[in-house]
Amino acid sequence: MARLDRPLKRTGATPVYTIGAAARLTGIPIWTLRWIEKHGLLSPDRTPGRQRLYSDEEMELLREVRSLMEQKVNLAGIRVILRMRRAAPR
Repeated sequence: MARLDRPLKRTGATPVYTIGAAARLTGIPIWTLRWIEKHGLLSPDRTPGRQRLYSDEEMELLREVRSLMEQKVNLAGIRVILRMRRAAPR
């Protein structure tokens, strides 16, 4: 999970999308983005004023989560799938 004391830049992915922009670009409602964060699927960086900022990498992850949710995969299943994808060699 993101921590407030760490720098905003992460693995070359600069967070640039606010929660409203992320919602529009991914088609995921703002309340669902907050739910995704609450359940630990994603933890966007935050500005000192606590505004969420999403990187391109996180936007792609949100699109994956949305696709899985549309396929009726439950929260536990989404966690397992995302863990497997992260662990897979690239």
